[in-house]
Order: sequence, then structure tokens, then C-alpha cells
Amino acid sequence: MLKLLSMFFLVIYLPSWLAAQVFDERMSDWPVDFTLRGTVMVSPQPDPTEKVTRDFLRAGGKEPRVVEICFDGMLNESNVVTLREGAESIHVYQLQSQNGRLRPVEIRPPETAAQTIEKSLQKATAIWVCSTDPLDGKAKQWLQKQAPDLHACVQRGGVVLGCGDVCQLFGSQELVPAQPDISSSQVTSLPGLNLLPDVILQTNFAGNTAKPTLLKILTRFPKAIGIGMEPQTQLILRGRKVAAQGTGQLHFFTAANSRLPVREKTIAGSKNPRSNPYESLVDLTAWRRDAIDRTREIFPSAEPAIPCVPKGTLMIIGGGGMPAGLMEQFVERAGGKNARLIYVPCTERETLSSRDSRLVQSWRQQGVTSADVFHTKDRLKANQDEAFLKPLTEATGIFFGGGRQWNFSDSYYGTQAHRLMKEVLQRGGVIAGSSAGASIQARYLARANPLGNRDIMATGYERGGLGFISGVAIDQHFTQRRRQTDMSDLVDRYPQLLGIGIDERTALLVQKSRAKVIGDGDVYFYDRNKRSAEDKPDFLKLEAGKEYDLAKREIVLPE
Repeated sequence: MLKLLSMFFLVIYLPSWLAAQVFDERMSDWPVDFTLRGTVMVSPQPDPTEKVTRDFLRAGGKEPRVVEICFDGMLNESNVVTLREGAESIHVYQLQSQNGRLRPVEIRPPETAAQTIEKSLQKATAIWVCSTDPLDGKAKQWLQKQAPDLHACVQRGGVVLGCGDVCQLFGSQELVPAQPDISSSQVTSLPGLNLLPDVILQTNFAGNTAKPTLLKILTRFPKAIGIGMEPQTQLILRGRKVAAQGTGQLHFFTAANSRLPVREKTIAGSKNPRSNPYESLVDLTAWRRDAIDRTREIFPSAEPAIPCVPKGTLMIIGGGGMPAGLMEQFVERAGGKNARLIYVPCTERETLSSRDSRLVQSWRQQGVTSADVFHTKDRLKANQDEAFLKPLTEATGIFFGGGRQWNFSDSYYGTQAHRLMKEVLQRGGVIAGSSAGASIQARYLARANPLGNRDIMATGYERGGLGFISGVAIDQHFTQRRRQTDMSDLVDRYPQLLGIGIDERTALLVQKSRAKVIGDGDVYFYDRNKRSAEDKPDFLKLEAGKEYDLAKREIVLPE
């Protein structure tokens, strides 16, 4: 009886930070279609330039199947000949109004005259849609009906190019009128084709004089991204990266709110945009995430949860190789021969089998009960596919691989898979990860800019950690890549977080609030609640064998 009473009072007075793993991340905090498999191109000039045409055909594959759809007065022989070069087959249609109806007229090739536009679109690898004059209501309705086929072309790896006035429809909303009067106090919009997901596009953008119009419409659609296109500029969206072509610039905006100003960035054309991605590219997914973030509660919270792993074990590894014996510890803590292990790779590849993983093969050679790769780039699959999720329901150990940590966020944040990962700890299991797999374990996600790993704070991805432990920010390859100043900057901005920098071949083993250093290097703790003297380091460095209390933010002294 006394034992039962003791257990009762233990539960009643259990500190809140020793509660079970909490899953409060939301599926809606992340776009479902975070990347396109193909390409969307926008050229407000009616006649595509030679470079746009060449890129259009190249994006359509080695043997592009091109469908050209041109509205009244647009189609001419020179356009057909230009686009036909290098294409395996072309179906060309001109849309004409007759007796109040929109009638497709196939121009070439004559041997396929019986085919409908819909059948041609379903086979196309490249679709060119063009117009000179503003489209009337019937033309817009017709395009809306074709929207699923346009999206399908992009999602199977093809390309859709819009030229002329039709470009106004490529975003999620169309500004009405197509070229709004920037001095007008009334700004309206209609649903667009959303080929540029969550984008509101304004062509013939005239800098600061056009900016108020776009910002005004963004206040009505705060989760959208505004893009202003200067004249003689083309927009290219490949996958998730936006680049500019031509002599003008692209201007990007997110709406201001009560706590954040308007965010804006300008990029210009570059011969090799990936050589300097920070200046020449925009990651559209990160901007969409930022827009969503601006509609949510402030993150990180001014008072985050105290760092603690109530059940199970975290192994947070700094990359550059495993500390000696740590993988053996991982397997043993996960159940030894009875372990059911899952490897979660950090990759942009669509598919990856267990045959591609030497780690999984090594686990199987050790005779564990099961060892599998768990991987998808499909958030809906990660949220709904019961067969895919089943291994997580039985797992006793999960290992997150290295790479770029934003990949984990894209695939799993807020999904049922994410919930099941947390339940592995709740069952007393173990979660480990190296490099990217270390940073992703925190609720706050450090160094997750998809354009590169230069920034420790990445707008749009800071909320992207999987949150196995709260109240911390974790960086890796720490002294090897001279990241000390970066962590100082992070905790200066977010003093409520405990900064943790982990050297290569070094790990933190965390149980409850205790963190033990293992391996060849050191671990650095940045606590702005205990600011150092100006002539002293702003961190506490611990070597192997030392322990740190994450809740009390102090070294654990030997007993």
C-alpha cells in the first residue's frame, strides 16, 4: 500500500519537463507540394527568346513531346518552326472564338487532326501556352479546365512555359485587371492555375511604384509569396529553386504582420546561378514556409520547454565519423538481437532501398530482428500510408543520417511518421543521428537553408526540427568548420535557447536531462543566462567523460 501511495505522489508531483514526448507539430505548418519534379517557365514577352526556347526544349527531355496552345492572333509560322527544332513531335492548337464558344483548331501536324487537346496534353513532356492580348472569361475558364493536365506534365518531370498575358494566371491568384493601376486603391484577384505554388505574380513590375499594389494583395493572402517581374525578365522554377533570365530582375515579398516587417529580396539573371545561389536563386519552399510561419505563434517561444528526454535515449553525433563503440551501444540500447532498427537517410533522392545502405547491411549481419531503410519525399505518404508507416510502429531504434537537415523537415515534419518517431522514445527506445541527423533532433532547427549551409539561422526552416528535445539548438562539425561565432550569433538572438556545438567523432548521450560527452572531441554549451566576462569565452567546453545537466544548465560534478 505504501509503495502504491509513493507511486501516486510521484506522478502527481512529477515536474512538467519530465512529462512524455509531446507531439504538437502540425501537418499544415509545411507545404505538401514542397518541390516540383519538373519546370515552370514564365516569359511575359509573347515571343520566347532563343534561350527560353532552348531551355524549354531541354527541360522537355531528350525527345520532347511538345504541345503548343496559342490564343487568337498569336500563332505564326516562325513560332512553330522555332519551337519545333529538336522536338520529336509537336501538336499545335490555336484557340478561336466562334459563335461565342472557344474552338480549338489544330494547325499541325495534319495526320493527328482527330486527336483532342486533352489527349495531347496527357502525353506531353513540354507545353507552351501563349497569348498577346488579355484573355477573356471563356479563355480563362478553358485554361482552368486544363489545369490538372498542366500540373501533371510538371509532376512527371516535364515543363510548362507561359508567354504573354497568360503568365498572369500562372500563380495562385491572378491580379485583376491583369496589369493593375498602381495608383488605384482597389486591388482585386481571381484564382489562378497555381503552377507557381502559393505565388502572386505581377508582371511589368516597376519597382517602388508597383510595390504597394503587390503588398496590398498579400495582406489578403498572407501565406502567398509576391513576385514582381521587371520587363524583359523571365522566371524559371526548377524543382523548388527560382532563377531569373533576361535583363531585368525578380522581386520577392512576404507580407508584414504585427511583429515582422515585409521581407523582400531581389535577384537578377546569372550565367551560372548555382555558383552563387545566395545572390542568384530563391528557394521557393523556404519562402512559402516563412509566409506560413508568419501566420503562426512566435517561434521559438520566449519560454521553451526545458531540455529533457523523459524516456529512452538520444545519441547526438557531430558528424565526421562515429565515436568508437557508439554504434554497438546504439544496437544494444535498442534491444541487441531483439532490436528493430530503422535508418532514415537525408537525401533529395526520390527512392532509396536497403540495398543502398551499408549501415542497414551491417545491422543485418549483426543478427538484429529487423533492419530497414525508411524514406519518402511524399508528405502525404508519410502521413497516411499505413503499410509504409508500419515499421515505425515496431521500431526500437532509429538512426538519422547525414546530409542537409531540411530534407528531414520536408518529408516528415508534422506527419504521422513524425508522431511515430517520438513514440519510439516513449517506448524506451533510442534515437541517434549524425551531422544533419544531430541537428534535426532539436525542436529548433539550426543551419537549414536549402541554398547552402552557410547560415545557422534559416528563415522558413527554424521551426523545422523534429523536436525529440526542446529548448536547444544543435550544430555539428563544430570546431572543424569554425562555427563558434555562428552559435554566438544564434544565442544572442534567441537567449532562451541553450546552444550546443558538437565536434566531429564526438557525441552527446542524453537521458532525461543528463548529457554525457563521448568520443574524440569536445562539446560546447552556450548559455546566455550566464554571460561570460568580456575577456572569457562565451561557452563552456566539455571533453569526453564529462556530463552536463541540460535542465539546470550546469556541469554534473562527480559524486
